[in-house]
Amino acid sequence: MDNKDYYYHCAQLQEMSSAFGREVLSLSNTLMKFDDINECKDNLTCPQGCENTVGSYICSCNIGFRLNTLNTNICDDSSNVELCQALNFSQLCFVNNGTARCDCQVGFALQGDNKTCTNIDECSLAKKPCSQICTDTYGRFTCSCYAGFKLEADRTSCTACEKSFYGVNCNQSYQCSGHGTSDPVRGCVCDIGWEGVNCNNDIDECTLRTDNCLIGDVCVNALGSYSCVCPIGYVRNGTCQDINECVDPALNNCNPLIEDCVNNFGSHVCNCKPGYARNDKGDCININECANGDHQCQQICVDVPGKYNCDCNYGYRLNDDRLTCLLVKDVCSDFEKLNCSQGCTVDFQQNTSYCFCADGYNLVGKDTCEDCSSTTWGVNCSRSCSCSTGALRCDNVRGCICRPGYIGVFCDVDVNQCTNGELQCNDRQDCVSRIGPDSCVCKSG
Repeated sequence: MDNKDYYYHCAQLQEMSSAFGREVLSLSNTLMKFDDINECKDNLTCPQGCENTVGSYICSCNIGFRLNTLNTNICDDSSNVELCQALNFSQLCFVNNGTARCDCQVGFALQGDNKTCTNIDECSLAKKPCSQICTDTYGRFTCSCYAGFKLEADRTSCTACEKSFYGVNCNQSYQCSGHGTSDPVRGCVCDIGWEGVNCNNDIDECTLRTDNCLIGDVCVNALGSYSCVCPIGYVRNGTCQDINECVDPALNNCNPLIEDCVNNFGSHVCNCKPGYARNDKGDCININECANGDHQCQQICVDVPGKYNCDCNYGYRLNDDRLTCLLVKDVCSDFEKLNCSQGCTVDFQQNTSYCFCADGYNLVGKDTCEDCSSTTWGVNCSRSCSCSTGALRCDNVRGCICRPGYIGVFCDVDVNQCTNGELQCNDRQDCVSRIGPDSCVCKSG
């Protein structure tokens, strides 16, 4: 029978077809193709007739023979079958010269009744068939090896794994990558801090929390190891201690002119000093308390960086509360340091004060008043006397003092006292006008 192509799936099959050349669908849709073996080709499979089938074969017997019920590869003489059946044999039966005899297959032993076959435990024999592990099965045994050894072609001997191989029957390979030692049983025995078949995977002790860092420490992973460091803002002194950045200007970024450094655990903050506020850009800027009315000054508010001062109008002095103002009694003395001999006056428009003298006196220097000389009179002796003969004298306050019958600043204007009514004569007198004072004289008769 010609060979035909047919298919077997390596995993569980859902469907199989006996039709030649038909694909077999598996759970994973993976197909493997095999060629059928014609077991009948060498004529050694069956003793008489052989018919090849897909993946197997069927033995047949010539006329006068029939297949053995226990071993379908044996053809028994039909005449001998009745002899063997009479013995009620369990496995094999041989007929020699008309006498039937029971026998057992390899791996079994004939019992005392000469017909029953029992399993031979080869593994319990004095001479062990396997060099390492022997597993007895029904009618046979299998040899296997310890991990780190490989079963040889004779299926009984074990040899140690070659380099780079390990495990059961040396079926696994490894390359320790310099981070472990080779072991024929376990493969790569990784150094501390490494894992994986080839010890090339770093163990992140920090993520796995297998480190031994103290509470408060920060675990920093490294290749094959880790380290315990203090968080930012801490320094190790046995344990991690907070650094007070505020005691050393080099450790903080606060502007000492406008910011106060406030230490926190592990860090610090820069707060604006009183009188400053942080703007949208994060800068501390001066608060103008005078402009926004956030002050308590009674008269004048003066804004200065970070605060404000109170001041008073000219002629007032700031009280001890630095807020209210008190009127000063002697402005010239207290403000201008003047010792006025007569009087002091204040110019509130110019915010200044000065000494003044009464009419008929002249201010000498800034604060001394002296009488006008005989030739001057008036405010600060600013006017010249220049009196005429009609004057009695020059007064330092009023100027020229006129004689009767004279008027004018300089007493140089003669007055007709007779006509202006200043001189009143009786009816027996006549008013006589002359240079100087007029007079009443008796009428004639």
